[in-house]
Amino acid sequence: MRIALAPTGRIPGVALNEDLSAGRRQRTSLYDRLRRSNFVRWVLNTSIVERVLRPTRGDGSFHKFVRYSLVSAVAIAISQTTILICTWLFGLSGIAANTIGALVATPASYELNRKWAWRKDGKSHLWREVVPFWALTIIGWLASTGTVQIADSLCQSHGVTGLARAIAIMAASLFAYGVVWIGKFFLFNRLIFATGNGGPAEDGLSDASGPGVVQAGAEVPGAEVARAEVARAEVARAEVARAEVARAEVAGPIVDGDVPAIVAMPTTAIFEGNASAGGAH
Repeated sequence: MRIALAPTGRIPGVALNEDLSAGRRQRTSLYDRLRRSNFVRWVLNTSIVERVLRPTRGDGSFHKFVRYSLVSAVAIAISQTTILICTWLFGLSGIAANTIGALVATPASYELNRKWAWRKDGKSHLWREVVPFWALTIIGWLASTGTVQIADSLCQSHGVTGLARAIAIMAASLFAYGVVWIGKFFLFNRLIFATGNGGPAEDGLSDASGPGVVQAGAEVPGAEVARAEVARAEVARAEVARAEVARAEVAGPIVDGDVPAIVAMPTTAIFEGNASAGGAH
């Protein structure tokens, strides 16, 4: 008994199970899980959110800038809230609070900028995307650290404490990040997330179903590989069937019995053989 192998040289059933398991093992990011949740879809379908996100539709530089601006607003909200909590509630220094705020906001900023603002999909490229993004983050953090230290020193010298001190530190951090904000957009658009760096453009946020709404038929990781393996297995089975038919026609009936050699032939092959035989008479 022979086992038909797929063109890749692997047993079709085993290869299919391996690829399905590999697809399940792929790590799904928090961004992907959130955008597929029913709550997020409901929020994005509300009329107010649809009007706000209307300018984000499209792939032009203007649309990318609008999406980049909204992502920056989310990152600012995360970092400023973190700074407020660290300085007001826990009494940390301005530099410590600013550092924690940058560390908390940067992962969300990267995911949203890459996957939504520039609609990049697939695995991130370490040297073309991850390292430059964090390098720019460090530059912004260094600039904000200087302004935060100045603001914190002024507050201490003037006896400003509590919520007023926290607001002053937040404003100093926001000012520094605002200075490098425009420059970061051009670097993201022309260098870091430019077309060709990383994965292909993502269609997960479709205009047809509303801004920022994921279509119901979104691909599951590994599904395309599984379909390809199934197709290869079907082709391999068809080739084996044709080879058996050809051998049966050449060998003729079995000598030791009355069962003809073409008994295992597919029905369509038998009909084709009868038709050709009838034409010969």
